[in-house]
Amino acid sequence: MKAPSPIYAKGGVKEAGKFIRLHEHIRDALESFDRISHHLSDSLSDLIRLAIVCHDLGKVLPAFQVRTLKNKHYTPNFPLINIPHSFFSILWINEEELQKKLAKDHRDHAEAYREFLVSAIAYHHWRDNFFELISTPSQEIADLLDTIDPVKDRLRENLLAEIQRLKHEWQDFIDFNENIARGLRNGVPFSEYARPPYQLYFLPKRAGLDEQDMRTWILIAGFLQRADHFASFCEEEGEDLQTAEVEKYSLGFRKVKEIVETRIKGKDKGKSVNIWQIQEIEGHEDRNVILIAPTGYGKTEFAFLWGSDEKSFYTLPLRAAVNQIYARAIGIFGQDKTGLLHSDADVFLMGDGGEEQSSMKAYDLARQLALPVIVSTGDQFFPYALRPPGYEKIYATLSYSRLIIDEVQAYDPRAVAIVVKFIEDTVRMGGKFLLMTATLPLFILNEIDDAIGTDCYEKINLYKKEEHCLKDIRKHKVKIELIENDSSEGNTSFSLPDEQLTKILGQAKWGKRVLVVANTVKQAQDIFCRLREKTESDKDFNGLKDKLWLLHSRFTLDDRKDLEEIVAFEFSNPKPKDESEGKILVATQVVEASLDLDADVLFTEIAPMDSLVQRMGRVLRRYGLTVNLDDIPEPTEANVVVWLFKNGTESGKGLVYNKELLNLSLAWLLKKGIGNLKEVPNEYANKEKEILSEFFNREFIEVIAENTGQAKKRKRGKKKSQDVLSTIIDSNLWFKGAEFEISEFEKHELVENFYKSLPADSSYLLKFRQTKDILDAGYMSDRKEEAHKLFREIFTISVIPREMKHDFINEVCTFFGRYKSSQRLYTSFKKEIFAKFVIQIPFSMDQEKSRRFEPVELWIRDLECLDSISNNNLSEDYERLLSNGDRKRLLRWCKNLYFADYKYDKKLGLIDTEAGATTIEPGEIW
Repeated sequence: MKAPSPIYAKGGVKEAGKFIRLHEHIRDALESFDRISHHLSDSLSDLIRLAIVCHDLGKVLPAFQVRTLKNKHYTPNFPLINIPHSFFSILWINEEELQKKLAKDHRDHAEAYREFLVSAIAYHHWRDNFFELISTPSQEIADLLDTIDPVKDRLRENLLAEIQRLKHEWQDFIDFNENIARGLRNGVPFSEYARPPYQLYFLPKRAGLDEQDMRTWILIAGFLQRADHFASFCEEEGEDLQTAEVEKYSLGFRKVKEIVETRIKGKDKGKSVNIWQIQEIEGHEDRNVILIAPTGYGKTEFAFLWGSDEKSFYTLPLRAAVNQIYARAIGIFGQDKTGLLHSDADVFLMGDGGEEQSSMKAYDLARQLALPVIVSTGDQFFPYALRPPGYEKIYATLSYSRLIIDEVQAYDPRAVAIVVKFIEDTVRMGGKFLLMTATLPLFILNEIDDAIGTDCYEKINLYKKEEHCLKDIRKHKVKIELIENDSSEGNTSFSLPDEQLTKILGQAKWGKRVLVVANTVKQAQDIFCRLREKTESDKDFNGLKDKLWLLHSRFTLDDRKDLEEIVAFEFSNPKPKDESEGKILVATQVVEASLDLDADVLFTEIAPMDSLVQRMGRVLRRYGLTVNLDDIPEPTEANVVVWLFKNGTESGKGLVYNKELLNLSLAWLLKKGIGNLKEVPNEYANKEKEILSEFFNREFIEVIAENTGQAKKRKRGKKKSQDVLSTIIDSNLWFKGAEFEISEFEKHELVENFYKSLPADSSYLLKFRQTKDILDAGYMSDRKEEAHKLFREIFTISVIPREMKHDFINEVCTFFGRYKSSQRLYTSFKKEIFAKFVIQIPFSMDQEKSRRFEPVELWIRDLECLDSISNNNLSEDYERLLSNGDRKRLLRWCKNLYFADYKYDKKLGLIDTEAGATTIEPGEIW
């Protein structure tokens, strides 16, 4: 009798020419799981171990061995009908033995847990084509089972020979399931035997599960996926399986507390400081927390303390902010325990100046969720609230982790709804969350209350606790300036008058750091260019021409990184006392969230109130922690200038910010300016427009009458809040309320009232509410890519300016001529090619009609045809690209990349030369 044939699990990965056998991969997966199994009960851990043992049994399939893995000596070598190996796995689970185990360990949930186990195994590698295979009778599966009988015993012997090599006696669970095979032969859909965990179509099959059962299903599937993925990673990269869960406990809370305390004292250089983080963490270490504190107040240090003893995920909206927090986290937890995740994290780490091997290892371990501290952009995790295939791996890890959400207000309303759902799911899975911000909209807090209950978290509001102090901190004096601008034939100009540019330069000339924030890239570029022209043409400002920078999201990665490093140095926090040279940074919303910049003066376009407060937070940020009020100078002149264009309000033309938000923002600023800052009564908070209009009529129209004598007759209850703007402008009320000091506490009050007065039927809140309702109804995204697009809302594409096409092609050719090894080839390509040429832009159908986009892959496909055309006009560099391997890589890497009719300048970024074009910023958030 022939000896059993070895079953291969993977191709030659550990060593050249050496295949990974099935029992080796199962053993590696079990060892990976053992590193994290202590987070579960013993009985559930045993069930997951069984799932790990059985998950790849289907690789016994002859077609998989012979055709997929080229196991030439495998017997039997027929039938060569291929189906997903995970489907075939469930046919090799001994139903009788499984029922015995479940009856013994999970008596009250035996049938449900059997379904969860089978589902986790069958769908641990979900593919887009599975829907068709499982939802209707499959002829492929029926044909396979019709021809499998002659070799069934041989396949069983092969499996048993592999499983017996494992230490535990798992072989009793191996046998062919004739009942399932018979049903599949007779046309029963596969989904009747393995309940699908994904897609809305199968929602009825998941209906009726209680919360605890759903959690168990997620844990079984999620820990199986994580163990399987990590074992495969170690096998492919030669990594140590012991790194499946790097422990943080060598530091611990006490050590982190000492480091944080030292850093805060060092940052304030001997000042008497109130280390509120250490005071507030007491009693809150093991609680969910919502932290509301002023900008620059040290929320990051509190987060490090709160997450110090357990695995933690620190999320922010902006990549630049993520990179900064990552650097700070390394200083506390160490590079070997801190990971970085965002779309260009591998490129950032490869060029961070550290040891490339250790940096890239940290990146790999972060992708496997193995490190104890992971700093990431929100889009790496929050889209999983839409439960696309594979979400269980994230949720299972969250079940014993801590989630930190910083700057939630920076996301659009749909994304905020997804974040709130993710918080809710984290709590239900058993994890903990810390939500921290300087500006928390009331509707978000209310939604969290409704989702998890007020008793599930602690709210720390430092504005309330430090009210007496914050009322005395008056770092900012605000001035609203109405900019007269032309508007004719549908075209509105948002060009700043020369007098505003002179004011900016004048402030810098006196040695001040000046921050200018525009709402669109185009506006920021225009301001920068005109300032630069003045520094070159006006001798009074010649000294500033080398101290002027522009920062927005439409730079290549290389140029953006260089700019961020310059800005972080030139506008470092705190500003040195002996610094005397003036400087100017023109930027977009990229400076709003978590960038630790310190300026003296801010010029900004009108924006929603929370965004304005975030922008103000970059002014005199150096005074964030001191308790000595004498150290904080009260401004004698405006250091926050808010521009409002009389025609069109702001340069985004309603594409960047909702008009309702802008109008409400201005209304509350002027309300503060005229000394009439009253809280919105609860009976009006977030009510419909008609109800809220009563409040606005009473509070604004009457004030206008009192101050100007220009009251107009209006029907009570019919005035819409957005009409207040024109009323205020027409009344010239502004001359009474256009300039005022504002305390840190008053900024908090403004944001609270701003969101309270946002009508429930406003488009902003409707977007939030509709998205949350859809998620609560059980919506599931069919694909991970779709979930990410829904989270980001705005559709972005990657472009290379057409004028850079020739240089791009030559660089690509040089790259493939230089690199012979395929190890980390894609990361090297991103770092050396994409980082130099590619820019992300928002995309709309209007752009597609007005501008020619040429897919880069067309150029690559043209190369495939060169052999049959003519090579006479090609350089040697082009010919080097003709290898099949290089072409295939390029086609894969350059999918959805376009040459487009833009210009590019290293100082200005991507330049949109079309008349009337508005280059909007929202896609920057990632």
